[in-house]
Order: sequence, then C-alpha cells, then structure tokens
Amino acid sequence: MKCFKSTVNVVSAIAAFIAAILWYKASTVIVRPTNRDNGAEFSNAQITVIDDKLGHFDPFETGIAQSKWNKYAAMAASAAAFLQGVGLLIPE
Repeated sequence: MKCFKSTVNVVSAIAAFIAAILWYKASTVIVRPTNRDNGAEFSNAQITVIDDKLGHFDPFETGIAQSKWNKYAAMAASAAAFLQGVGLLIPE
C-alpha cells in the first residue's frame, strides 16, 4: 500500500507541474491578426492592439486562446488536488 500511496503522490506532483506549465502558456499566448476573407461585406474589419513589446495582436482571439489554455490548466490542477486527497486517504 505504501508503494501505491507514493505513486499517487508522484502522479499528483506531475499533474501540478503540468498545470503550472499550462498556466504559463495561458499567460503568454498571443494571437496575431489574420486577414480573413470569407466573402462578407466587412471581412477585413478587425480590432488589433499595438504593444511596444508584443507588436500587433488580436485581443479577442488572444482572450479565447488564453481561456482554452486556462481550462486545460484548471483540469490538471483539479486532478492534482484530487490525487492529493486520495493520497491522504490511503493508509500507510
């Protein structure tokens, strides 16, 4: 049982590490503006932000991408928390 408990704790630590990497990715992802021409009347109308350090980026698409990476990070963090809880319930 001790080996199983150690394995659960190691997997929990790995999930927490993955969550940290995913949250870093979420905080640094940037979506550049694209020229979409799908035949619509205003197909080239787009809002972009110009930053001295980051250059041009699309704030709305960037927010969507950040939300996606945050979702994955939250799933990994919840798996880590769940496994830690399970590890505490396993007897020595």
